[in-house]
Amino acid sequence: MPKCSICKKKYEGYGNNAQPINNGRCCDRCNTLTVLPKRMEIYMSRKEN
Repeated sequence: MPKCSICKKKYEGYGNNAQPINNGRCCDRCNTLTVLPKRMEIYMSRKEN
């Protein structure tokens, strides 16, 4: 079982791309709570400029 590159807990399945948090794979929970909000933050800051 792979480990999440953010929370370090084991997860099942393929995982998710952890960019822009780090270069690894992450679990669904970290993807939802950490990665996606950061991507939206980056997107919105680029959209405003």
